[in-house]
Formats: sequence, structure tokens, C-alpha cells
Amino acid sequence: MKSIIPATIGFQKNSYQVDKRNEGNFTASIKNKKLADACKDFEAIMLNKIMSSMRDSLPEGGLYEKSYGEKIFQSMLDEEMTRNMAHGKGTGLARLLYEELSKKGNCSQGT
Repeated sequence: MKSIIPATIGFQKNSYQVDKRNEGNFTASIKNKKLADACKDFEAIMLNKIMSSMRDSLPEGGLYEKSYGEKIFQSMLDEEMTRNMAHGKGTGLARLLYEELSKKGNCSQGT
């Protein structure tokens, strides 16, 4: 009668190798997701700076002066709008950054 122990050891080695390959793919996908999120966040920051510069260029006027709270609310609203814009379709800046940074291999190496 043959022993099943060598077959069991071989199966364990093969399943370990499969797990290591899947772990590498999973780790790479997490790094790619983090890089894509960072690129979208950078695009949101750039859009927010553009939006605040555009708001600063408008002359203030009207029946009453804006309060400090209204100015803070406006900046928070601009920040949320630009974040939604960047994490939605965006302007394409995040996509270009992601393509360039992932081409360099920065997302496949450990940081």
C-alpha cells in the first residue's frame, strides 16, 4: 500500500505557490488603487485652488457684506464640489498622473 503523505506535501506546496501569486496580485491591485486615489486627490486640490482663485477675482458687492461664517461655508462648499468633480469624471489630470506614475513602476514597488 502506498503512502499518501508525499502527495499531500506536494498539494500543500502547490497551494502555497498559488496563494503567493494571488497575494502578489492583490498587493499590486491595492497599490494601484492607492495611487489612483492619490492622483484624484491631487486633482481635487488643483481644482480647489483654481476655484478659490476664480472666487477671489470676483468683485465683492451687493446689499450686505459677506460674514466670516459665510466665507468659511463657501470655501467648504468649493472643496466638496472639487472633490466630487475629481473623483467623478474629472478633468483628466488624475488619469494622466496615474498613467505616468504607474508607467515608471512606482506603484509596483514597495514604499
